[in-house]
Parts: sequence; C-alpha cells; structure tokens
Amino acid sequence: MASSEQPVTASNGVSEDPVVNGGGDQVDPPTPWLHIQRRPPPSSAQMPVEKNAVYYNMNHKERGLALIFNHERFEPRLNLKPRSGTEHDCKNLENSLKNLGFEVHVYSDLTNTELMEIINRAADDNHKARDCFIVAVLSHGEHGILYARDSVYKPENLWTPFAADKCPTLAGKPKMFFIQACQGDKLDAGVTMLRATETDSGSHSYKIPVHSDFLIAYSTIPGYYSWRNTSKGSWFMQALCQELNDNGFVLDLLTILTFVNQRVAIDYESNTPDNATMHQQKQIPCITYMLTRLVKFTRKPHH
Repeated sequence: MASSEQPVTASNGVSEDPVVNGGGDQVDPPTPWLHIQRRPPPSSAQMPVEKNAVYYNMNHKERGLALIFNHERFEPRLNLKPRSGTEHDCKNLENSLKNLGFEVHVYSDLTNTELMEIINRAADDNHKARDCFIVAVLSHGEHGILYARDSVYKPENLWTPFAADKCPTLAGKPKMFFIQACQGDKLDAGVTMLRATETDSGSHSYKIPVHSDFLIAYSTIPGYYSWRNTSKGSWFMQALCQELNDNGFVLDLLTILTFVNQRVAIDYESNTPDNATMHQQKQIPCITYMLTRLVKFTRKPHH
C-alpha cells in the first residue's frame, strides 16, 4: 500500500495505520421478490430425504433462496458508526452463493419492520422445489442482539419462522444462518503456540424435532468483538467466501466451516498500533450445529 494513504478510523474512534494486506481492521461494536403460495396447516411435512441418509438431498430443481441483509448505516439516535468495508463482504458473499446455485437477494439498511417482513414472507413461501435456505446478516451487534437500521432485535427472530412446524416445505432441509456482528466487547489476545518435542425402526415415515436441521454460524464467540477490515471486509466473511469458492463443491459444509475457523484463527490479527489494547487481537467464529446430515453441494445440470 502506498505510504501516502491516510490512516483509517475504527468504529470505536481509534485511528489505525494501514496494513500491508490493504485497509485497516475495525470492530463491529456493542422490495418484492416472491410470489407467495400460502402453506397448508402444519400437521405434517413431506420427507425430502430417506430416514438414515448421510447427506441432505441436493437434487431438487432449485438450490434455494439466499437472503443477505447488509447494514452499513444506522439512524443517528443509535450512535453507531457506519460499517466501512461491509460492501466487500456483501458483494463477495453474493458472488460465492450465486456460484453455488443460490437465488440471492440483497437488502441494504432495512428497518427492523422491513427486515422481519422479508423474513416472514420467505417463511410463508413454498420451498418444495428447493434444496435448502440461507440467511446472512452483516451488522453491528452485542451479546444476544443484532441491529437493524432503526432498532435492535434478537437473532432468533431470524430463524424461528423457519421451524419445521411453521415452514413445512423446509422441514428436513438445511436452513443456514451466517451472522457477521460483534457479540460483546471482550478481546481475544490469543496465545503463541510453540512446537513441542516429541436403535432403529424401519418405518416408512419418521418424526423430527421442529428445531432440527438448522446451522447458525457466528463470526465470533459470545461476549467478544468481531473484526472487519475496511478495504477487504470482515475476517469471517473473507474466510467463508474463500472456502466456499475453493471447496463449495468438494467438501461438506461442516468441514468447510472448520477450515473457515482455521483461517480466521490463524491467518488474521488486528493491526491497530496506535491503540495497544486493540492491537494484535485474535478472533474465532462460533457454530451452532443442529443439522442431522451432511450438507454437500452438488452442481445443478444447468449450473
């Protein structure tokens, strides 16, 4: 990076020097699109895959919807700084998901009401011909809350409408949520690693819990900061998009997310030399895994 570039400013007001790999690191501190087909009462759901199948069925006509809620600016009364660099996350994730065959819809700076309207419309839609479903949120957050443009909401508001009893056409299908946001204000200084010296019933139908088949991937663990580079985007989204691009059709999703964790944990470190407290900090993503089979994306005939 040219020496004439000016330092960037973190969202906590700290001035940061540019880093070699581009930009400065920041923390996220404490539209019609579907023709709705109303679902029947949720008394039962069609089996999308055999009872003991190892992999989810990825042979439906469509891959599925992917909704990206990108929040860069917030109402002044919330006293939240703009999330510089989030546009890189949004575009990179959109491209990665399109490459996997998803129908991607991007929404920018929605209010809480607008966001939940989109979520509820998606839950009301008919997903019978789709493999799976994805929601991604790029925003500010604190432990147990996320920020829309005008107010906070609980993360579970994103996935509760898609439980099997509420959205039966997604029952038994993977529903994946990716959240890039802080979960608190703790810092992870890391530790230097030194090399050391040397029962089954064969029924044709089966019952599933209403909250099975979910995956929720957070950019950081509860209580901790999540870092974002102003020129390249957040550490988590950079790693996620790179792994999806490299291995989206090669590895199963849990393996992919394991390598996302590895990339974030090992390859990234904050660069804020003017602020010793924030300098050389680390991060580890956190995955809540309620899937009951492996997610392995296969290429569609038309892809």
